[in-house]
Amino acid sequence: MTEWFNNLDVKLQVIIISSITSLTVFMLGWFFKVVYDRFSLTHKMKKEFEFEQRKKLKEEIAKNKTHFLNSIESLNHRMWNFSQNVDKNWHKISKEKWFETDDQYYINSFVYRFLCFLHWTLKTEKDTISVDTTIADKEDVLYLKWVKTFKDIFTDADLLQELNYDNTKNTNHFYKNDLIGYSKWVVFNHAVIDFDEFETKLQYNYEPLEKVIEYFTQIEGTNDDKNLNVLRCYHLLAIQFLNDYGHDYQKTDDKKIKRITDLYKGKIKIKTGFEEFVKKSKLEDEMKKPIRKIK
Repeated sequence: MTEWFNNLDVKLQVIIISSITSLTVFMLGWFFKVVYDRFSLTHKMKKEFEFEQRKKLKEEIAKNKTHFLNSIESLNHRMWNFSQNVDKNWHKISKEKWFETDDQYYINSFVYRFLCFLHWTLKTEKDTISVDTTIADKEDVLYLKWVKTFKDIFTDADLLQELNYDNTKNTNHFYKNDLIGYSKWVVFNHAVIDFDEFETKLQYNYEPLEKVIEYFTQIEGTNDDKNLNVLRCYHLLAIQFLNDYGHDYQKTDDKKIKRITDLYKGKIKIKTGFEEFVKKSKLEDEMKKPIRKIK
């Protein structure tokens, strides 16, 4: 082949070489263009998908954020009051007298605030579950960690092990699958009902809420009370969350935080369990200060 080529006229050799070179360049150009176009399209589609998912997640978070903050603020206010007045037993009403007396605003409103908090926690989680959070912005992932933590604080039986809790009896924690049913008690036509509507609803049928009502009415006020310990841990979470995400009027100043942490320091008996719970929730950095202050 080489000999044949060498015997050709020089001009013909040049033409052949030029043709082969042009063809080679053309083929290589076409090949790289196909590869580039495919890569570019895939890259573009990937970026567009990530952008749309992040945008959708932010929209879903924003849709419920104000309601979520307000529900936590409302229960947080009650916890400030409860922390100072638990010994007055405003919450303690025996089952025989449920909704038969006129002095039940305190317990009714306590349950109502708790259920509203549950509703907006679960709704936030539900509305964001279809979004690919593996590619979400760090701040949105952190926000969703808080949402999950607020749901788990009342369902994690391990939190109470320091008080020798028998989690097989389900006396002082809720099952996660039951939370949805409880939260529906404050919802009608896809909207949260007002407190007066909730009270009216309770008067006719409170049995499905018996577990929730007992959770609050059976609190003894002693430092070993399991439900009270969990509520105090919730209170610390709520304060920190509102300070990180809330409006100015929802934040707690350092002086007031010191007052509550000084109070809880000698009262919370599940400090190790709470610290482990926070670690499991991946909120160690966010809750570092409050945990340190109650030790």
